[in-house]
Amino acid sequence: IRKWLLWYIRETGIDGLRLDAVKHISFSFYKDLLQNVRRALGTGLPAVGEYWNADLGRLLYYLDQVNGEMSLFDVALHYQFFNASQAGGEYDLRHIFENTLIEQRPDHAVTFVDNHDTQYGQSLQSFVSDAFKPLAYAMILLREGGTPCVFYSDYYGNPVQDRPMVPNLGKMIKIRRGYAYGEQEDYFDDPHIIGWVRRGTADHPESGLAVVLSNTVEGEKRMKVGKEHAGAAFRDAMGCFPDPVIIDEEGYGVFGTRGMDVSVWVREAGFEYLVVTE
Repeated sequence: IRKWLLWYIRETGIDGLRLDAVKHISFSFYKDLLQNVRRALGTGLPAVGEYWNADLGRLLYYLDQVNGEMSLFDVALHYQFFNASQAGGEYDLRHIFENTLIEQRPDHAVTFVDNHDTQYGQSLQSFVSDAFKPLAYAMILLREGGTPCVFYSDYYGNPVQDRPMVPNLGKMIKIRRGYAYGEQEDYFDDPHIIGWVRRGTADHPESGLAVVLSNTVEGEKRMKVGKEHAGAAFRDAMGCFPDPVIIDEEGYGVFGTRGMDVSVWVREAGFEYLVVTE
């Protein structure tokens, strides 16, 4: 298998591995396989394993047994999203990252909202509701921890099940690439309206953002994006609010969101670029 994998990588030029159903295969096999293949290639080949279990303890144990040679899909976070989407306003968003891989081992967490196994009619059906999906994608794409994975059916839609693309998903991917940089500060101080900021970095022009989302009614948060943004205009890239937020001299702004929705506020230049390229 090791020889075949080396041949396959060299023949096709792939630069990463997804390892299916890893809980059915011994720890030592994967640890040995990945170490030897990377040594032969002379490169750090990324690998993610699918260990389907929502028990964080089991995921952490597996990572320890393979000495962190691979990442794992954050199944625990997926079920937090699923439960939140089913509970609606009864769910306390302040706790959505508790007991998840991204909370405990962000460098080894591959985050996702749904996949081929969780969609309707599949063996692990636990499909996150359409209304909650934009919120969930904001939480994996626009934060600093984890490596996000976007489901093909969410990005392109699924005509067989008459399902459209998740609204603004393509735009959130662009925002991640262009503007989701710098120090992160969370504002998880309300059970139904949470937010965070990324303050941006000098080597990513116009970077920095503010995210506010709600699983009930509309609302707003006063959040600090940093004094370096004082006087700047931030606009909602999701299109919910037409008027800009002007950052005060202390680096604060008051950012809003609609009910059961997410707003992503970026600097004026970033907003204009997104409008042109969407």
